[in-house]
Amino acid sequence: MAEKKIGSRTFKVEPLLATEAIRLQMRLVKAIGPAISRLPEIFAGIGKDAAAKEKANGAAVSAMADIIGKMEPDDAADLVKDIVQVAMIKRPSGAYDQVDMDGDFTGSLGDIIPVATFVLQEQFAEVFSGARGSGSPATRARA
Repeated sequence: MAEKKIGSRTFKVEPLLATEAIRLQMRLVKAIGPAISRLPEIFAGIGKDAAAKEKANGAAVSAMADIIGKMEPDDAADLVKDIVQVAMIKRPSGAYDQVDMDGDFTGSLGDIIPVATFVLQEQFAEVFSGARGSGSPATRARA
């Protein structure tokens, strides 16, 4: 499980079930096609120091925006919705609920791509970066 503050809110990501992760991964690969070379930018900051993470996060958000920007609008909206709704959002009560794209991002559109990037980093860094070993990137970073 990983948490990240984006804007004024805290988001949390837990591992997807294997079948769901594979489905989402295949949709992502199919959607980005030739832009697959941009994926290393999305995952560059995993396990790095704070300055490297900040630089990598900026590049990752830019890469994600470029990838989504090349898709058909409905396909992009559906994919982004499915990605961000993997995350949970911390409510004022302290409880976490599944993200609802329209309910949680209407009026906060600028947080969508950073949340989508966070979800992808947490779910797929091992797969797309070629990293080996067990555990999530967050778990390995603490080791």
